[in-house]
Amino acid sequence: MTHEARYAPGFLISVPQLLDPNFYHAVVLLIEHTADGAMGLTINHPTQQSIQSLYDQMGRSWPGDERALLMRGGPVQPEHAWILHGPEPDYGAAYEVTEELKLSTSLDTLDELVKGENPFRFFVGYAGWGPGQLDLEIQQGAWILSDVDPSLVFDVPSEEVWEASLKRMGIDPAMLVMGSGVH
Repeated sequence: MTHEARYAPGFLISVPQLLDPNFYHAVVLLIEHTADGAMGLTINHPTQQSIQSLYDQMGRSWPGDERALLMRGGPVQPEHAWILHGPEPDYGAAYEVTEELKLSTSLDTLDELVKGENPFRFFVGYAGWGPGQLDLEIQQGAWILSDVDPSLVFDVPSEEVWEASLKRMGIDPAMLVMGSGVH
């Protein structure tokens, strides 16, 4: 019997050969990985839509920065929203990804986060894989595995996250050679 690898929580860093436009230079926070599949949030792909515009569509008042953008968590179910935030204060129904990262779907939680100092990111959609799909992609070399660093989620500008995540591991992004591609 073979032991199935489980990589969550962790970061998946896409290699340049990963040709899927949804994951070009992506860093995915892998939240769940089981025999039934995997789920994560791409932490470095902002949308062009402001959080305020989404709140306006819902008839809610957005108390936060009017320039704050929604993040594209992935191509699956873009109508679903996810809030990734720091550990304090405890908002109750949040799922613990790591000690430093919690996941929530409550807009009430988001309203409270905006008022405080707790860092957060607001995502639409998620990255999902069917049974065995992520394991195969990792075996094919599409992803570099890394441990989770909350500073890459909250502190590093989105356009610098991919390169910073590689450099953090001692990998020079310029040394990653383009190959024939991974689909």
